[in-house]
Amino acid sequence: MTGSPVVARIRLSISTRLRTALILLLTFAAYGAAIEWCCGWRPLLNLWVDLPSWLLASFLATSLSSWLLRALRLYTSCPDIPAGAYLVSLRLLWLHNACNLLLPARVGEAALPWLLRRRLGLAWPRATGLLLWLRLLDLHCVAVLALLALMQRDQGATAAGLIMLAMGAAASMPLLAFIVRRRLQQADATPLSHWRQALTAVPPSSPALLRELALSWSAWTLKLAGFAIVLRTIAGTGSAVALLGAIGGDASTLLPIHAPGGAGTFEAGVVLGMSAAGQAVAAAVTLHLLIIGTTLGTVLLSLPELPVLNRHDALAC
Repeated sequence: MTGSPVVARIRLSISTRLRTALILLLTFAAYGAAIEWCCGWRPLLNLWVDLPSWLLASFLATSLSSWLLRALRLYTSCPDIPAGAYLVSLRLLWLHNACNLLLPARVGEAALPWLLRRRLGLAWPRATGLLLWLRLLDLHCVAVLALLALMQRDQGATAAGLIMLAMGAAASMPLLAFIVRRRLQQADATPLSHWRQALTAVPPSSPALLRELALSWSAWTLKLAGFAIVLRTIAGTGSAVALLGAIGGDASTLLPIHAPGGAGTFEAGVVLGMSAAGQAVAAAVTLHLLIIGTTLGTVLLSLPELPVLNRHDALAC
């Protein structure tokens, strides 16, 4: 009888490992089928062989650097994230990115609060507020970069004046949120209890706000620069046009008609942003396949962070 608890623990350990292996196998199969349905494995693999090595290296370097900075922004912006969980934050962002890519109508956005709740124990209002704040920072950066590119492409005085006004409005968004946070945090706590939790995602001090702005700008500059290099090289366009194409493709994921995997809608966003310049369609397809390929790789690296596989953390929440 003395050995029965040990035997029970061994059986439980074997059962847990088999369950984890089965879930991983089914996840790999489902994701592989999704990639085949969206674009096909053959063109995806051929692309990585045919493109110049320097172009692939620049795309991977800028993409990885951008993700590292965005993970640092998430990790440092939320004191509720445990110390030492930087790599966990990075892998959760990769999983969130894959959900956004594969699911239509921004349904994948809900993945980040859920992952933060189940994996790191953040309360729903806190996690949702954090997502909204990060998206506001992203919108701020992308809007200003788009306006700068439009100003460089269109030199008209009237257009430049309108662009400057729009740029001022875009640049003020994080500052307005910072001011609103301070005002609402002073209001009565009873009707605003959930709002107060959500608003804690906005930095409480000016140095923290400047740090998150710096991380956001660095991350988005690197990301869009990597996209623009691919588009400029293949389509043979100028830097401003390539940047507008990169922003158009990224902005296409905001559409409610965003197709699973962005098939078609991403290319349409790139072509619209580039005003159909040069080989815009070919450049858009190439960039899209590169994004899908890197997303696939990051998901495979991030699967151990899924709460269904991370039994201890999931149960602890």
